[in-house]
Amino acid sequence: MFGSSFQQEVLKRLSLICPVYCVGGAVRDAELGIPNTDVDAVVALSSEEIFNFLSRWGYTPHLLGTKLQTVSLFQEADRLDLVSFPGELERDALRRDFTINAIYQDVKTGKIEDPFLGLRDLRNRYLRSCGNPSDRFKEDPLRVLRMIRFAVKYYLSIEPETWQSAVIFVPQLLEVSKERVTEELGKILVLENVARSLSLLDQIGFFQLYIPELSRLKGLTQGRFYTKDIWEHTLNVVKYSPDQITLRLAALFHDLGKWQIVGREKGHYFLHEKESARLSREILTRFRWSMVLPGGTHGEQEVEYLVRHHSLGYRIFRKELRGEADWQKVSFKARCFAWRIGWNGQVYDPLPVENLLRLWQADFQGGRQVHRDDFERYAKIQSEVRAASLWITERIKTLDWKVLTQFAQKKDLRGKNYGRFKEQVSRALIRCPEYCLNDTIFLEAEYRTFLLRDA
Repeated sequence: MFGSSFQQEVLKRLSLICPVYCVGGAVRDAELGIPNTDVDAVVALSSEEIFNFLSRWGYTPHLLGTKLQTVSLFQEADRLDLVSFPGELERDALRRDFTINAIYQDVKTGKIEDPFLGLRDLRNRYLRSCGNPSDRFKEDPLRVLRMIRFAVKYYLSIEPETWQSAVIFVPQLLEVSKERVTEELGKILVLENVARSLSLLDQIGFFQLYIPELSRLKGLTQGRFYTKDIWEHTLNVVKYSPDQITLRLAALFHDLGKWQIVGREKGHYFLHEKESARLSREILTRFRWSMVLPGGTHGEQEVEYLVRHHSLGYRIFRKELRGEADWQKVSFKARCFAWRIGWNGQVYDPLPVENLLRLWQADFQGGRQVHRDDFERYAKIQSEVRAASLWITERIKTLDWKVLTQFAQKKDLRGKNYGRFKEQVSRALIRCPEYCLNDTIFLEAEYRTFLLRDA
């Protein structure tokens, strides 16, 4: 028997009263040797009876759902979901999505019950619906996306009839709550083989219906430095991105604006980052990405920010990437770049800098024709930016802003004027390491510059 000691204890106590079977992901993953802390079970009692027994034994059960009520228990990272069933496993299996998720294990005896031959399908790497696939997708259209997630995660081929029925039910995803759709998409986008995830979503018609901005990138050629059209390039950029939802979404949306921008000439696209960011913002509102992105609504803003600035590194270090510039200036440029991305007006955060570097790297690898020298120059620039970001993080800690406050008071700088002056001084301290706040000459020079800008 699998599961934690807590889960096993509850299941064994229930099995002394009536038949209890573990089913679903925990049984499936156990067959594959994959640990799973979420355990589902069916119990031959009503939901009310399950709830009452657990409460009587001192547990704290939660009754969730309306159509099919689930009694859930939580203990730290462990979760146990219990559902009532009438005692007939085949009847219970017919309400499940795929055969690999309809494998049962008797809690008392450990015996496996497999009404739809899910074990065989699992061993043959085959994904098949339980019973009539149209009935299963009609019951819950979200199973269309679950089909793609299971096929990609477990390297399964999809039964043709199951696939054909799923294609028919893609439009019915509109009937599913945005929260459930977004949660499932979030799981799909962070899978290791994300290239197949995107390919299947495209083949099934999901993008055409729900994110047509991606579909229209097909066949849109780029400049002579690219070997693929924008759609194929986008797939590669997502593939090379780390398996973090923020970066995967930014990679997916980063070139949307190349279709929209008018004034294309010989494959060059001007100002596409701004348009890509605008389109990203529109797409984000169609879903509930704040549920799955770190930082919630701020996470959506981070995606848009990354999209808007994904080409910044190319523009700032264009000459260095071509091998035409003085490398002695790279450290200065790297500090300016890191400060611009990491400073939010109050604190310096190195994470946006790292995220932008990772997106830039994925974009660099995702289809441009590059040679060994190009990679070496690019790697050197990224190294310089990371070193600059680390230096800024430490530099900020050493600055004694009391000195600046006292200086500003003498100059009668208050409120917004003081904030603007502090911003100017901060930027100067980062650009030129030799400056320090204790240097009165430096502060006076910055003050004169500040007055001239206000004149």
